[in-house]
Amino acid sequence: MRLNRLIALILAICTASICALAQTKNAPRRITFARGATVARATGYLRGAHDEAWFALRLSAGQHIRVEINARGATRGVLVFPSGKQDGQPGGVIFDDNIDETGDYKIRVTESSMADAWRGSFTVSVEALPRGQTSPDTSDLERYVGKYPSELFHNVPAVKTRLRQLLGANYAAFNERMQVETPIEKDNDTLIMRGCLAHS
Repeated sequence: MRLNRLIALILAICTASICALAQTKNAPRRITFARGATVARATGYLRGAHDEAWFALRLSAGQHIRVEINARGATRGVLVFPSGKQDGQPGGVIFDDNIDETGDYKIRVTESSMADAWRGSFTVSVEALPRGQTSPDTSDLERYVGKYPSELFHNVPAVKTRLRQLLGANYAAFNERMQVETPIEKDNDTLIMRGCLAHS
């Protein structure tokens, strides 16, 4: 029984070591986009203030890239361009701009040295839009507060396109449930849309 526990412990340690090595600078975890998708996600785990996780993805010059890190603790992220130049900031959204190089980009995730130490999992979300296309400016969307979602969808088709990409097969159900709409509301930095099926 003790031997079985020892073997299980060794396997767990080896697995953890392999997972850690799979996200180092020289062996980053590759982020890939499903066919037709503009958003991809990957997860990682930080084990302390000196730990770091690396990811890689192929991008093209002219694309609009948005990189966001979500975790229960404070993080810092850096986007490393193929040429080696870097851009980043504390987690949340660490990059949201057009890129000017084609090749393999790397994302480095660490704990923030300006906050309390923690350990745990995190998620990296990358939105990569085609050349010339950008995400809608949230400040522009605020002018639709008090108006109906259908007006927003009509005037800013990029919102509907993004919803379709994010919801995938569930988009049809979402669209069906927006037959009866209520005016758009704002809760802090969040816009809220409500809708339901029409009564028969």
